[in-house]
Amino acid sequence: MNFDLSETQRLFQSTTERFSSAVDVATRHSIRRLDGGYDKDRWRQLAELGLLSIGASAEFDGLDGSLTDLSVIAETLGLHNALDPWLENGAFPIRLGNLAGDKAFTSALLDGSQLVSVAFAEKATRYGLMPQSTTFTSDDNSGYLLNGNKHFVQTAALADTLLVTGTFKGEFSIHCVAANSDGIETQYYRLADGSQAGAITFNQVKLGSDSRLDISFEQFQDVVAELNVLCCAEMIGLSQLLLNNTINYVKERKQFGVAIGSFQTIQHGLVDCYSELEQMRSLLFKTLLSDENTGVQWHADTMGTKAFIGERADLIARTAVQFHGAMGITDEVDVGHAMKRIMLLSRLFGDSANHLKYYARNS
Repeated sequence: MNFDLSETQRLFQSTTERFSSAVDVATRHSIRRLDGGYDKDRWRQLAELGLLSIGASAEFDGLDGSLTDLSVIAETLGLHNALDPWLENGAFPIRLGNLAGDKAFTSALLDGSQLVSVAFAEKATRYGLMPQSTTFTSDDNSGYLLNGNKHFVQTAALADTLLVTGTFKGEFSIHCVAANSDGIETQYYRLADGSQAGAITFNQVKLGSDSRLDISFEQFQDVVAELNVLCCAEMIGLSQLLLNNTINYVKERKQFGVAIGSFQTIQHGLVDCYSELEQMRSLLFKTLLSDENTGVQWHADTMGTKAFIGERADLIARTAVQFHGAMGITDEVDVGHAMKRIMLLSRLFGDSANHLKYYARNS
């Protein structure tokens, strides 16, 4: 079987490499210190390069990229330890926009003029996707009133629009909400990877009758399953970066007058990491080549894949930190940043225990 990238995939891979490799550790620190933990000018540059368009349907002037195409970008971003929220604020809302069929909404995403955050997580639901405390009700003007609470809304401080999940008359519903609407209160906090998220309270927020997107709960679950696959791809890229950097480090770092890479324990540890990485990559390929990309079995397969890859990526990250010594956990080297990003991605939409429980129940 041929696993070589297509010409188009190689083009987007090289474009992503040029864009993300320009950020060193010092630049990363300066960007993370900005309000919101990110630079919206970089977001517009990312959009101009077409790295958002690849996830959109041709119906909305996108490039109609497949999940495999998106995985190439995600893995490349991981390989260069990118700080751009392409996955959470790009691929996520764009794939939802494809389903909704809202051209105005999707076009604003693709040109970079709108940064959209998806508000889906609630404290009371653990990792469940069905909202419990957020509700939409009809108001007197044929619109909607939004009430409830969301947490872990990524890049909320910079969002122009929020996609908020809730229930309307007991059924799943998702609406576009202007981030500066009256009745919204937000508390911001930092995440492990240095990015920023928000806990948002909605109090009688008035929405127009056209705010609702035509997306069912099953379709929303399908998009989350795709995002889980992209999390896996990015973690594979991060793991490859960690392995590459660690191999280079142990060749240079000396103890007792010799490079520590000559120690048998170090060599065996790195071989184990290489073996784990190849297993991770094989499982990702198997998932991407699946005949089905909807339904309960697809959701279970993606959760099982993510549980496996998340645990192995965490093992590689901890090994890299151990071999680097104390400085490996700091923010002064790429290793620490990569490890913290893996910690976030492996728990996004559910940790390993949650995923394995779902996998065992539905496979």
